[in-house]
Amino acid sequence: MITKFDKKVLLFFVCCLCNCGKLVKWGESNFYQGEELPTEQPVVQQYIRSVTIYDQFTTQAIFDVLWLSDEVRSAYTDIYAVKYGKNDEQKKVFLRRQLEENKHFITFYVLSLYEVPLGDANAEWSLFLNINDENYLPIEVKSIDLMPEYIEFFGKKFTRFKVAYQVKFDALDIEDNLLFSPDVDQFSLYFRSVDKGTQLVWHMSENMNMIV
Repeated sequence: MITKFDKKVLLFFVCCLCNCGKLVKWGESNFYQGEELPTEQPVVQQYIRSVTIYDQFTTQAIFDVLWLSDEVRSAYTDIYAVKYGKNDEQKKVFLRRQLEENKHFITFYVLSLYEVPLGDANAEWSLFLNINDENYLPIEVKSIDLMPEYIEFFGKKFTRFKVAYQVKFDALDIEDNLLFSPDVDQFSLYFRSVDKGTQLVWHMSENMNMIV
């Protein structure tokens, strides 16, 4: 049975919802919002892969992965330069350093649930890279404080329930050959536990850009 009090409460919430847009507009016009800066980098979304693994109806793990390709590092440089007021020359120097990193390492940023740590010797989940049917172990898996620019890239995937990790692989094999050679058309990042496994795949074109 709905009481008069319940009706008043319901009417109050309906009025609030109806006037929500007006309230937001009033707030925006009366409280300085700052200048909107360009942060949209659609190209970055092509390099993000996500997977959720269940045991029946229970979530076992969630992995969100961003490959730091040349395009992603370039997008990061664009936002970084605006944020810190870098001129064109400073921006070029910074970008060169970013791209130089990719000549030595294949790097990913991985988001994982707090309950699913990565990189520890006894961690439930491990990961490795597969290129042309060859598997490669990471040389580094460490938790990091993700930079604001990359938090922006991950968007709603980045939450307080997740930890960010930097995962690095050597860009060269033991014979100093590039792992991302011209004949590579795709590669996979595998996540495996004792009884579960999954892979995230990136497809590539001849010039090493992603195929959408």
